[in-house]
Amino acid sequence: MANLSIAPTAISPRTAVAISGFVDHHTHKPVPRPGPRGRGRPGRGHRDGHAALVVSGRLASLGDGPLPARVRIYLASGLAERSAPAELDARRADCGPWVRLEGVKFYADGWLVPRTCAMCRNFDDEDSAGILFQDSSTLARRIEPFAATGWRIATHAIGDRAVEAVLDAYDLTWGRDRQAIAVARPRIEHGSVLPEELASRIAAMGVAVCIQPSFPVTDAAQVPVALGAGRAPAAYPWARLADRGVRLLAGSDFPIEVIEPLVGLARLVNGRSDRPAFADARTAAAQSRLPVRLAVELCTDQAAGQTFLSAGPVGVPTADLDLIEVRGTEPAPFS
Repeated sequence: MANLSIAPTAISPRTAVAISGFVDHHTHKPVPRPGPRGRGRPGRGHRDGHAALVVSGRLASLGDGPLPARVRIYLASGLAERSAPAELDARRADCGPWVRLEGVKFYADGWLVPRTCAMCRNFDDEDSAGILFQDSSTLARRIEPFAATGWRIATHAIGDRAVEAVLDAYDLTWGRDRQAIAVARPRIEHGSVLPEELASRIAAMGVAVCIQPSFPVTDAAQVPVALGAGRAPAAYPWARLADRGVRLLAGSDFPIEVIEPLVGLARLVNGRSDRPAFADARTAAAQSRLPVRLAVELCTDQAAGQTFLSAGPVGVPTADLDLIEVRGTEPAPFS
């Protein structure tokens, strides 16, 4: 898994509007590229994707060639655990100006579509509550060696039972010390099903949640079937998390979802994008939409450089977000 600031380097036309550089806090190297239902098949191209990320010297590539972008890499936990601590430390210390080997990623459950995410009670359409990959004690025991040496921790958790287990593991890892957790800034990747009490607990603990703007769109038909009317409002509750003051990050989950940042921005604000080649008849529910100013903040980072657009997203009607085009970028290396 990687965070990157994206788009090719180009000189900005004088008429372009400069904003902070677009960033993607959750993307994978597509090795191998999953099929159309790739998000329903964890482990096929998904885990292999971040296991395939290699760091050696000046590497800044997620595809077939170099990327004009800064990249923060999170190693798959199995790969990190098979590596000698000294080797990891040496690689982390020598990544060059465009790459940071930042963290380690764990998994707590599967996905909503194939009903493999771990839920507190059965899905509405299946006699199953999903799969919890590991309990909180096991997860904490695996996290602790990396947390102790300063690696940032990220854990995939989709269902409410999985999120609860991850929060318990983080409490165990940092001894329920809220200040220590806030400093370590551990992440939950996705956090797709979050009832009120879990959203409040995340906010109180200072855990970050990396959300995917496209998930509520591409899963729009699945949510009411899987969760029923009673639990559907707890799915992708980005507005509730923002209201609680949860630290949010935005990531595409490419190649499972589209990486185009302006599509993600429109979906996060309007619940859909009608941009040519990306239009989708499905629309995200109201709880999955955010004000445009906050959405832009989540999708950009001043330290990553600048992106030049045909118009500023905050300065146009939200209905016109799909009309904005990228004119160029000036990515910045790590300082």
